[in-house]
Amino acid sequence: MNIDKTNAPAMYFWGTPNNYAVKPSPECDLLNMPCFSIFRRPITNKYPYQVVNLIDVYNYIISNYAKDRTNEYRAIKEDRYRRQYKADKFDYCTFSGIFSVRNDKAIILHSGLICLDFDHLKDVEDTFNALLKDPYFETLMLFRSPSGDDLKWIISFHDSFSRYGNKGESLGDYQVRFFVSLYNYISNHYGVKIDSTCRNLSRACFLPHDPNAFLNPSLL
Repeated sequence: MNIDKTNAPAMYFWGTPNNYAVKPSPECDLLNMPCFSIFRRPITNKYPYQVVNLIDVYNYIISNYAKDRTNEYRAIKEDRYRRQYKADKFDYCTFSGIFSVRNDKAIILHSGLICLDFDHLKDVEDTFNALLKDPYFETLMLFRSPSGDDLKWIISFHDSFSRYGNKGESLGDYQVRFFVSLYNYISNHYGVKIDSTCRNLSRACFLPHDPNAFLNPSLL
């Protein structure tokens, strides 16, 4: 398949170029960092563009690559037009793993990551800061959604799987069980609901512009 690379950001081809704000440290082995698939817009495109990691996506989000479309999206008032614009204009990724096609059954390698979607928050910044201080789960990445009133929280459940996974259970199967515990914990601890479709392995996460996104320093 021939792909037009003319308008693609550099991170699709060269990892972390010199003009990006954050670069991996000399001690960071990118080959051993959890990886997952990234997809070019629109959402109807089910075939991944490339394999990336959290540093790549962080650099994408804080760069100006999606700035104009994020601002345009937030200016749209009617819900149906907003939904269509987001589906058509935003690139997306599947944080939970590498896929041959975006389908739960087409996963090639699980990343051990899960992305949780906090919808329609009353105070985005308060929740943002609270999640960074969560006593049980370490934030790997946290950023505001295209709408600006939701949050995307990426955490790892590798350690939990090592402790509580059943014999012969895959990371994908464990993710579904793990999500139930997370859903209850977040509802009780923060008093908010997370999108129940976050349990799906191939769930798409749209990538907006957020210059104040958080990336865990341990990844650098």
